[in-house]
Amino acid sequence: MRESNMPVRRRTVIGGVGAGVVGLAGCLGEEGGDVEERIDEGADATAEVGEAGTQDGPISVTGVWAEDEEEDFLAVVDYVEEETGIEITYEPRDTEAILTGTLIDYEAGVATADVVVMPSPARVQSDAESGHLAPLTDTWDPEEFAPDPDFVSVDGEAYAAPFKMDLKPGFWYRPSFFDEHDLEEPEDYDQFLDLLAEIDDIDGVEAPLASGNGAGWPLSDVTEAFILRQDDGAQLQLDLIDGDAEFTDDRVVTAFEEIQDLLEQGYFSEVRDFGVQYEFFWENETPLYFMGSWTPTFGAIEDPDDLDVFMLPGTEAMVAAENWFTVPEYGDDVEAARTAVAEMVSADGQSVWAERGGFIASNLEVPEDAYDVEIMLELSQTADEVELVPDLDDTLGDPFQSEFWSVLTGFWAEPDQDVEGITESLDAVLQETVEEQDEV
Repeated sequence: MRESNMPVRRRTVIGGVGAGVVGLAGCLGEEGGDVEERIDEGADATAEVGEAGTQDGPISVTGVWAEDEEEDFLAVVDYVEEETGIEITYEPRDTEAILTGTLIDYEAGVATADVVVMPSPARVQSDAESGHLAPLTDTWDPEEFAPDPDFVSVDGEAYAAPFKMDLKPGFWYRPSFFDEHDLEEPEDYDQFLDLLAEIDDIDGVEAPLASGNGAGWPLSDVTEAFILRQDDGAQLQLDLIDGDAEFTDDRVVTAFEEIQDLLEQGYFSEVRDFGVQYEFFWENETPLYFMGSWTPTFGAIEDPDDLDVFMLPGTEAMVAAENWFTVPEYGDDVEAARTAVAEMVSADGQSVWAERGGFIASNLEVPEDAYDVEIMLELSQTADEVELVPDLDDTLGDPFQSEFWSVLTGFWAEPDQDVEGITESLDAVLQETVEEQDEV
């Protein structure tokens, strides 16, 4: 992995940019202790969250983790059930289904689940403002966590608790493939372009860069990386989120033009579901895959020790997105749900997943030896050395997020579009989104 020359501590940086850091759509880790002991250390109010095992039936959790990630989360569930006596069921849903389904359910006064995993801090605040969520301030102590509660807080109350921290570090590759073809990590953007040309000439390669997709992400993730590699990119990303910069900024236009050039040269592969794309990546048909820290946990990855990652040359910051636990006010047992959340986000709870791989802990008390997969420990250490910024579309939320995803899907399908026209249309939605948030 590329060494950074920007030694910025994770706690300091994330505390500065708010809870938008570390999330979106998928991966994990942590250690914690007895719920009541942590409650006493944090705030007495948590002691009233509910006594273990007193709920009438199981509490339900819905989140974004499916297949291999679901198995990892269910290991955390097993731990929480044993510690608290609370029975828990889990139903996976994709990000779009959670974002849209909860809107409909909450307006009808219905809990989508007793615990809902929400990737968007903007939605957390909006749902809290509308009275849909129970406060979770006393389920976690911000001093023990990387993210700051401000971005999920209303009137001094936090309405979400941080779990898995998803880093978006850069392009994953297999060292065995690089060794076989005498390839090296690029140190600057010209070397990056040379690397793509070299890989493109290798037999069996469909395209150097994998195009993973869901509902518009992770195309959004790689796009944000190109924004971050521009001059003062980290501050640009923050200014876009705050509405202090326009999407027509020359640097954003340049980022889209760089992506356009790679698309037109055929360096990006056919767009496939991001999970399916891992299979092509592992077979070295798409050898470079811009993906998140959850990568080692996917089933197609047969040997996590044969994984490494490098940042897009020119970037000195990394997106960090978080999966937040929320508790709807309309659940059958809000107190049991709050107790379960407290244990899931504890250091012990997060360590369960960290030990299985594909998880970066938001809880700072998770020990380094919890990371059995070496690359996950390296990523955790890198997060302490580079500037972390919030995920652009996750933090802004809709209407910008949906439009951003839609535009990128179309851009990958038809890359010969007018870039300035794209950025102008997205800027209009960006400004609308920021204005709506200011009115809240």
